[in-house]
Amino acid sequence: MSFMSFEYPKPRLHPKHNNWCEDLPENHEPQLVPPQLRWLTERNDIYLEVPRYRIEVMWGGVIFSVILSVFLMFFMIVTGIYMGFYILIPLPLIAFSILIKYGLTTYFIEPRSQPIRLNRKRQKLYVYNYKQPWQPWRKAITRISVYNWSDIHGEVHFESTPGISGYHLYGVLCEPGTLQVVERFVLAKEWGEREQLNQIWSYLCMYMQHDDELPPPRNAGTPDFWQPRKADAWPEAMERESTSIP
Repeated sequence: MSFMSFEYPKPRLHPKHNNWCEDLPENHEPQLVPPQLRWLTERNDIYLEVPRYRIEVMWGGVIFSVILSVFLMFFMIVTGIYMGFYILIPLPLIAFSILIKYGLTTYFIEPRSQPIRLNRKRQKLYVYNYKQPWQPWRKAITRISVYNWSDIHGEVHFESTPGISGYHLYGVLCEPGTLQVVERFVLAKEWGEREQLNQIWSYLCMYMQHDDELPPPRNAGTPDFWQPRKADAWPEAMERESTSIP
């Protein structure tokens, strides 16, 4: 009697990511999926800029929480005055002021796009990262990571963490000439369209292969949830490097 055996796909990069779903074609190989971007900021013969919109934040919920905090703060202050608990009034005033400041900073100041740039003349990938510490009084940190495109591989993961559930396209930095992972970072996120991530990877690879027969993005302009903020400006030195030839 014979038994059927099934070969399940296995990741080619080491160590494996727990949420791994699929390895994508190497960035120097022919791409098997038609290229397509959701949005595009800039494309010319030197560099390509693609926005990375944050889908894990409900921007309407942020501003609602600010309004709710203002209402609760005044309610507790008025209640404290009415009941004569004056000594307790500073506590809700301080607590809710911190929450309100954090919410307003997130909604009006923190960038909603953390873009990537690909310079095909330099064969470099530039990733804009912005991190706002949970402490409202601390200054946000802007960091630009620079990678050699030849060392980048593509993976699709499925994240099930509350608030960011969905498929993610990851760029994976490996040691040159090996499949040994040094670092993983997100290139794009999707709630349900896994195929869209394959199309994005295909587009990036084909651009870096100097293919100019690329279609326009699926969406023109910017999405409503991106307003009113754009990404903060790139640091001057990195702006100059990432948009110029060697």
